Amino acid sequence: MNTRVIHLHGEDDIISICDRLSWERAQRALLVLPPEGGVLRQGLDLVRLRRHADRLRLEIALVSPDTAVQRQATALGIPAFPTIQRATHHRRSWRVRRRERVGLSTVGGSAIDLLRPPDSTGEGLSLLQARLVRPLPWWRWLLRYAAIFLFFFVLALAWVAFVYAVPRATLTLQPTLQPIQTMATLLADPYLSMVDFTQDAVPARLLTVENSWQAAIVPTGALALPNAPARGRVLFTNLQAIPARIPAGTRLSASTVEGVLFRTLTEVTLADVVGSTAEVEVVAVAPGLQGNVAAEAIDTVEGSLGRRLSVRNPEPLAGGAVQEITAVSEADQARLRAQVLQSLQALALAQMEAQVTPQEFLARPSLRVLCIVQESYSHAPGEATEKLTLEMRAVLQATAVNQAAALGIMTAALTADSPAGYLLVPESVTVQIGEVLGVDEAGRVRFTMLAEGNVAAELPLAEVLTAVAGQSPDAALVYLFQELPLREPPSLRIWPTWFSRVPYLPARIQVETLTR
Repeated sequence: MNTRVIHLHGEDDIISICDRLSWERAQRALLVLPPEGGVLRQGLDLVRLRRHADRLRLEIALVSPDTAVQRQATALGIPAFPTIQRATHHRRSWRVRRRERVGLSTVGGSAIDLLRPPDSTGEGLSLLQARLVRPLPWWRWLLRYAAIFLFFFVLALAWVAFVYAVPRATLTLQPTLQPIQTMATLLADPYLSMVDFTQDAVPARLLTVENSWQAAIVPTGALALPNAPARGRVLFTNLQAIPARIPAGTRLSASTVEGVLFRTLTEVTLADVVGSTAEVEVVAVAPGLQGNVAAEAIDTVEGSLGRRLSVRNPEPLAGGAVQEITAVSEADQARLRAQVLQSLQALALAQMEAQVTPQEFLARPSLRVLCIVQESYSHAPGEATEKLTLEMRAVLQATAVNQAAALGIMTAALTADSPAGYLLVPESVTVQIGEVLGVDEAGRVRFTMLAEGNVAAELPLAEVLTAVAGQSPDAALVYLFQELPLREPPSLRIWPTWFSRVPYLPARIQVETLTR
């Protein structure tokens, strides 16, 4: 059978569509509607299309993805398909018998005449009247009333379910708070892997660094350097009757002053008469104050002339002097060493603080020098210098304590000390590191810790929520403030806002406890 496919456009109206059908010579026409449906989205236009096709004795079908158009066309006896392929594949389904209808039918919300009116003969009219006046059987009436009753029953159940299950409330309570504190002595052990609550011991970690430092100071020691020899005159006496020549540079000494020597400056000769004398100028061999001897102190002639001559100094020798200059003392070295060690410790603490995690704290008194790798002074004690320098390289170690583990021990201690009827508020716990009591060679640190926090009064929520369920908000708030140990009046938020009761189900009441 000859089938023509006609593609419609959005601007086509029902008149132009009917004209195109009149021009076609085919027995079948497949109208392809635009995606938006076009003018055939209206039910009356579909009726006019159906009537026009019947007058032309033309079988028509529609192709539209719009399900609303498909339903309206099918109701009017016009086959409707989502695609052209489906229409060509199901050609037999084009012959759709339209049901006979009586009276008016509504298509797309508009009242239209029946496509095929009933037979106007007497037989058809009597049959129509018989259909119109035939009463329904009793069981159908019973089913209708049962359905109505069931509808209202389900509606009532839904309302009850809504009232009990949908409303919810948020109750905010502020229980009474009391401060609490405790102090304990803890042990930080680097060789412990987990908290030991029985011994109040927490894990720790050894931090080791190696650093070098150089510093210099001005020495405070003094060194006396001789800068001038003593001078004076001595008197030689000949002890033999032979002449005696005393060359320049002859050495003399004083028996009362050990280690001090003098020498003559000029040559002199004694006559060959016993008791002949000669006076000569002498100077101390070594400069310094030790040459300033008293009168009659010089009494010995060194060498072979000592058996032939005697000597003495009628007057004290003078002129021997010393000059004081800056020199290194042992106290200077000790002071410089302490200063360098202090700088090394400060540097090590800064480096170790950078290695400590947020869960740890550095026990500063545990810092100690493990070994000194190098210690070099620029001058020894007694050496004259304007600056003393020390370069030192050392290995230092300190203990990092696991503060989180210590907080756990202190929280347990606060919980144990909480009064009856009160519970510790964990987020309120704060700790302060106390005094370090001792550090052993293994790096174990014994220290004190102070913990402070708040305890909140226990609230019997299960009982009070059951008591206030279904009550008015004002009555519930008054009851809660009277029955519970609260520091502030409670607050209540109900949803939906128009619901004027506390939810009937305690499970629908959410409690927020403020402990700050």
